Amino acid sequence: MSPQHRLGEHAWLDAYAAPTVTPGGGSASAVAAALGCALLAMTARIGARKAEPDAAERFDRLAGEADRLRVVLVEQERTDAGVYERMVATVRAARATDGDPGASRAAEAARADATDGDPGASRAAEAARDDATDVPLATAELAADGLSLAAELAGMGLARTASDQLVAAHLLRAGLEGGRSTVAFNLRRMAPGPVRDDLAARAGRLEEARQAAAALLDRLAVMVEQP
Repeated sequence: MSPQHRLGEHAWLDAYAAPTVTPGGGSASAVAAALGCALLAMTARIGARKAEPDAAERFDRLAGEADRLRVVLVEQERTDAGVYERMVATVRAARATDGDPGASRAAEAARADATDGDPGASRAAEAARDDATDVPLATAELAADGLSLAAELAGMGLARTASDQLVAAHLLRAGLEGGRSTVAFNLRRMAPGPVRDDLAARAGRLEEARQAAAALLDRLAVMVEQP
């Protein structure tokens, strides 16, 4: 591995170890899924090298779709941190508006920025929580899409990269489960209404993807361990 690719030398990873609320689990879920997609693209391109034309075209398509997902997931890392920071600021602002004696001057400033003195700061906080739930849910959905690609790739008999495919599937499953857990945490704190109902319904539809992920991991583990 060349020096410029040594992970420990990249400052972005230090941000995850810092005592700050962002980047956190939602962003990390996007990173995990993006890494999984990168590995899928790699294994698909390896498969295309010696494949017959029809199979090579299929491998190339899988690689391209994995690349597309990876780009979106990298953007999700940044987006997740941004919406979570906004949620924290507006929740603190709402507490300041409600007369919370523990509110800081920073929270008062956030209230001014978010609401221009509007006593409806709690509405802004709720909207921010909606966004902070939608983004990790989208990450989980993207990870589920990646797992579908991983399942298709696993069916193409590329045994020599079975371990890489298994790692990719684990990373994508981490993105799926991580995004979903963030959503579950936020849903408990959201006010009842159509937005919450829609987010909960979307989260519920991920159950099939979770089951498929477990089956895929078992399938790939057999490929890895077989003689």
